[in-house]
Order: sequence, then structure tokens, then C-alpha cells
Amino acid sequence: MSAAAIFARNRGFRIGWRLFSWLVIVLGVQVVLALAISVTPIQLNAIKSHFLDPRWLIVGSAALLAAVVVATLIAGRAEHLSLRDYYIPTRTFFGRFFWQGLLWGFLAVSLLIALIAALHGYHVAGFAVHGRALAYSALWWLLAAFALGLAEEVAFRSYLLRTLADGIHFWPAAVLISIGFGALYFKPYGNWQVCLGAALFALFGCLTIRRTGSLAFIIGFHAAFDWALTFFYSGRDAGKFAAGHLLQTSWTGPAWLTGGAFGPEASWAMGLVLILLFLLFARLYRPPSQLPNM
Repeated sequence: MSAAAIFARNRGFRIGWRLFSWLVIVLGVQVVLALAISVTPIQLNAIKSHFLDPRWLIVGSAALLAAVVVATLIAGRAEHLSLRDYYIPTRTFFGRFFWQGLLWGFLAVSLLIALIAALHGYHVAGFAVHGRALAYSALWWLLAAFALGLAEEVAFRSYLLRTLADGIHFWPAAVLISIGFGALYFKPYGNWQVCLGAALFALFGCLTIRRTGSLAFIIGFHAAFDWALTFFYSGRDAGKFAAGHLLQTSWTGPAWLTGGAFGPEASWAMGLVLILLFLLFARLYRPPSQLPNM
């Protein structure tokens, strides 16, 4: 069977073949890149020791992004579609939606931390890094947050979302993909609240695509959210603080408030922030007159 036949755009069983073929290409490219990374100089392999080292996050995110883009370009060529048809904003990447997303992401984390601090769950004792090390860490974390936000959004809410929507329509596809994204967060110190929060975060990302027509807003939002939570406000992620985080922080109080060992994403305050995000975004961003396959 030819690539054009596999990726033919019609509803029904062939949607499954398109998704399966795309995933095979993604995994194949990732295996090749992983092998290439494994034979790099030892300095690169040394940073694997801390999964929240921004340099390693950049490497991993770049590998994921490369695999997804290669697979999407191959599928798009067979389907006679461009990257823009899969919500990737190739012409207007750094347009207004991206910068609005950055602002929303930072404000969302700021509200989350403010709610926890208001109930005496978050305290700052001072800076964790100083001088040149502070500027160095800030730059690396800006790059890492952008790379992570870009890679995860393109991986989960580009080809996967558009193609699944071809078969079952946009919102059923968005719900399924969001559930899958949430399930990935069942990692060390994770629980059902963490998974639910991640799923709602993903569903919010789908809402932004529905209303703006591209990934630009949610990429900016995701990048700012990760940077603010992990570096700027120095929260834990899966039980660890990021390498080079900005502040010396302490988290006191019940786990429902602080998120416990996992970090503030597991706080019940996160649910309140997400609900507010849905309400505000749906009110402020009206759907465009025409969006494909939605």
C-alpha cells in the first residue's frame, strides 16, 4: 500500500491507518535520534542525571519535535496538506496569539501561587542562585520551557488532533487526546488529581485551537506556564526542584493545598485556575467563522 493510499483523507477505518502510520514514523525517527544522542560526547550524557536539567529537557524536546515534524511532513505530503492545516502556525508563529498566550500562562501560574500563598502554603526565603549563575539559569530555562511547550503541543495537538477530528469530529477527538495526555502524568508522586489537572490543561489547549485556529496561543501559554512554575516561582515537579531554580521556597500545609510531593500542579487550587481559564477564554475569544474539520 502506498503512502498516498495510507494517508488518504476520508472518514472511517482509514483514520486508524493514518494515525498508526504517523506514530510508526515518529517512533522510528526517535529511535534513530536516541541512538545518535547515545554516542555523543560524555558531557551531554552527564546531564541526564537530573530530569529537570534544562539542557536535557532541550535535547529531549528537540528530538521529539523533530520526529513529529518529520512524520507530519510525510503525512501532509501524502494528504496534500501543509503544516498550517495541522494548526502549526508557520507564518504567524510569533504573532499576537503567541504573546497573548505567554501573558496568560504567566498570569495563570501567578494566580495559582497566590492562592496557595494566601492560605500560607508558599513561602520564599530568598534567592537560590545569584549573579552570573542566575542569568545563566534564567536563559537556559527560557529555552527549555519554550522547547518543551512547542514539542508537547505539536506532538499532542497537531496531527493527532486534526486527523482524529477527521474521523470523530473535533470535541470527541479533543476529549480522547486530553485523557491520554492526562494519563501520562501518572508518574512518581502522581495521583488522579494530577492526571485530571493535566487532562483539563490539555482540553484547554484544544479550546484555544478551536477559537484561534492554531497552536500559537497554547504554545506560548505552555512555555510561560512551565517557566513560571518550575523556574520563576520554583515549585516542585514530580517531587524534585528544577536544576538552577530561582528561589528558595518552602511549601507548608496539607497536600490538597500545596500539591504535596508532586508539586503545585497537584494542588486543588490548580482546578480553580483551570476553571477560570476556561470561562475567561471562552468569553474573550470568539470562534472564527470557519475552521476546518471542527
